[in-house]
Amino acid sequence: MSGTANPPILVGVDGSPASLAAARWAADAATLRRHPLRLVAAFRWPAQAYTVQARGELPDTEAIRDEARRQLGAEVDRLREEYPDITIDGDFVEASPARVLVERSGDAALTVVGQRGLGGLSGLLLGSVSAQVAAHARGPVVVVPATENVPPSDADRSVVVGVDGSALSEAAIEFAFAEASWRRARLVAVHAWMAPGSDRPHDRVPLYYNLDEVAEEERRMLSESLAGWRERYPDVPVEPVLVHGTPVPELLQRSADAWLLAVGSRGRGGFAGLVLGSTSRSLLHRAPCPVAVLRSR
Repeated sequence: MSGTANPPILVGVDGSPASLAAARWAADAATLRRHPLRLVAAFRWPAQAYTVQARGELPDTEAIRDEARRQLGAEVDRLREEYPDITIDGDFVEASPARVLVERSGDAALTVVGQRGLGGLSGLLLGSVSAQVAAHARGPVVVVPATENVPPSDADRSVVVGVDGSALSEAAIEFAFAEASWRRARLVAVHAWMAPGSDRPHDRVPLYYNLDEVAEEERRMLSESLAGWRERYPDVPVEPVLVHGTPVPELLQRSADAWLLAVGSRGRGGFAGLVLGSTSRSLLHRAPCPVAVLRSR
């Protein structure tokens, strides 16, 4: 991240329900964190436009640009009226949306995108822009679904974090504690463990192990992962959850009424060449609440 004292929270908008939900979530986050908010509308001509252009049927490009700028300005004005305590501006760019957001993410406090924008097919749960930004951004990313499962009272909502002992899990824990403190919410820290195995090819798995001993080691890891952050955020109630099984079902269940679900981009068992692990990819597709993907502290 750049050395800017108060970097903006960046949100991509395209007029879709998911991007409007993302803009509102980003405005809430900017208000809580006291950061400025920057809306980015990046426009790239679809491939079929060039086919039409080749036939001599030129579209009214200026009218399309004017409409995109108008929509951006209207969204900026709406948010300024609704969130008067933060600085909000907008930027219209003719370029690939994913590329613009990834390039600018390094200078942002946080980058926020909708789960699926106007360019996505109705059958896709995760759009190409959100997937690319979550995979390649240079800072924390939050992917916001178009609709959330909201409980009767905001007081019932929590912040959920996946814990596995990895360095990226540590970054997710830090992000989740801060979010829970800002929102005055409880933190649910979930660690799902499996029987002993290996993170590396060709390593041998032990022929014998005591499940009770392994469970105790995993419980100790979860407790130690949270200890320092509990001291730093004494105002945050913490609910540690230790389960024997795979993490995705438990995280999905716990995030049904959450403000946010935070995970590392790759877990303890991830391969170094992958930008997103299987757990984070699955949660981005299926989680009912905003998902934060963390890379480094």
